[in-house]
Amino acid sequence: MSSSTEIQDQIREIAWMHYVGGLTQAQIATRRGLSKMKVHRFVQTAHEQGLVKIFVNNVPTNCMDLESRLIERYGLSSCTIVPDVNELQTMDVSMPAVASAGARFLHGRLENTDQMILGIGSGRTMSAIVKAMPTIKRKKAEFISVTGDFAALSDANPFEVIHALIDKTGGKGYAFTAPLIVDSEADRDLFLRQRSIRESFERLRDASLIMIGVGHVGPGSFFRSFGLITDAEQGDMIRQGVVADLAGNLIDDTGAFIDSGIAKRMLGMERDLMRNREIVAVCAGIEKWQAARAALRSGLLNGFISSFSVAQRILDAE
Repeated sequence: MSSSTEIQDQIREIAWMHYVGGLTQAQIATRRGLSKMKVHRFVQTAHEQGLVKIFVNNVPTNCMDLESRLIERYGLSSCTIVPDVNELQTMDVSMPAVASAGARFLHGRLENTDQMILGIGSGRTMSAIVKAMPTIKRKKAEFISVTGDFAALSDANPFEVIHALIDKTGGKGYAFTAPLIVDSEADRDLFLRQRSIRESFERLRDASLIMIGVGHVGPGSFFRSFGLITDAEQGDMIRQGVVADLAGNLIDDTGAFIDSGIAKRMLGMERDLMRNREIVAVCAGIEKWQAARAALRSGLLNGFISSFSVAQRILDAE
């Protein structure tokens, strides 16, 4: 006979699979070997217990165990690990669940009606988070991009992410009028001297939260997906030991900053600000596990949001 804890975990898991993973009750019944009636009853119970509101509040016990281990190992203040809804945990598959958790976190911060400034990253993960977040009117909120632009037309572009947040909240937004990667170090210095960019960086000094995705290097990375670098440049990054991008800053497997090559041409968040602000990173996709581990090793993160498979892989590797 199942214990009450096991039954509660199953209720939470099925709520996640249905409302976040997008599976029908019939699909869940087939996948978990349950009757359709039992799945329906568990979904109803999740509603009655208040687990299902805009988001599913709570995660299964095995995810909570990983959260505790990550918090202890990397000195985090907050951590959310969501269940896997499919054996194939690529970025596209795991994104809905991870983005929902990120949206819940961001929405929770915005429930504070005081004036606030938030630094916002870019990329596919942050775009999905903003899309998943319900409308909440916060005219006193300011959203500032922490990196330069992608140039490519995409909803993952920093400008579009900030614009979407303005639409959802009625707040104000600021995006850098410069590319993420420029042609030379001299060009980067020139952009940094522009008043609009300097003013944006100054606003970030008053940010109460920086929320970013984790960029990786290799197949499927945003660097190549958006045509920001060539194959040869990606090869150079790999030879230099780059495994992750954090707010426009490149780091190696130990979490240390890399200062050579393309790093000298990137317009990202200033490092002194990264060391003195609450930073929450969101990572979707097992292909990013090494980049996520590097981000955690950097000591820059206060919070981490990801999936079970990514968290388990990181802890197993350590």
